Amino acid sequence: MGSSPSSDAVRLVRLTKVHGTAPHEVVALNAIDLTFRRGTFSAVMGPSGSGKTTLLQCAAGLDRPTDGAVFLGDTDISTLSERELTALRRNRIGFVFQSFNLMAALTAAQNVALPLRLARGRVEADRAHQLLAQVGLGNRTTHRPASLSGGQQQRVAIARALAGNPEVVFADEPTGALDSRNSRDVLELLRKLVDDEGQTVVTVTHDPVAAAFADRVTFLADGRVSGHLDKPTAAVVADLMTALEETAPKEAG
Repeated sequence: MGSSPSSDAVRLVRLTKVHGTAPHEVVALNAIDLTFRRGTFSAVMGPSGSGKTTLLQCAAGLDRPTDGAVFLGDTDISTLSERELTALRRNRIGFVFQSFNLMAALTAAQNVALPLRLARGRVEADRAHQLLAQVGLGNRTTHRPASLSGGQQQRVAIARALAGNPEVVFADEPTGALDSRNSRDVLELLRKLVDDEGQTVVTVTHDPVAAAFADRVTFLADGRVSGHLDKPTAAVVADLMTALEETAPKEAG
């Protein structure tokens, strides 16, 4: 049975992204059709240059496609004005960056509350403290980023992404700057958000161990979807990635 619109958190329809102009244009995404189901943890993988980061940025409304459509629920976000898109990102989307992107001068609680201040013009301290407790940092609310470990900073960043009760949390290499122990902690937190809170998480990763936390892995190659893997294991993901990298076109230069 096909999925109904209500079960789709994000739907990409013939999504195309071209960088530059002819004759030097680069097709980053080539007419991709892809759905991320609500309440699931999805990972996107592919060789360098396969288009995975571009896909995530288009899906999250951070970049505009050249052609095709991006649906968040039933909203075609590719038709929105910049003002509408900004409001949508604040109110319906959470984003976690590899480099945390925390404000150094703000405490953990202030960093978490910042999206609420920007969207609603007021600080909701109780909400920030609740979210920090949810990610295991209830005793670090007054700490600034410099006094937190990398893993703790990324958990603050996840709490910040959750501040507005987003429909989808997008994560771009969320464990890329972390050691293996902190990576596992962050991945277990994302998994718990999906399993216990019904959150939808879509992540780009290069790490087979990280991908194994997902319900489904989508593989990209040369701007196209090359396949999917449900209930992934790190070993199978690693084998598939090795095969993709061996057949990926080599960059000139």
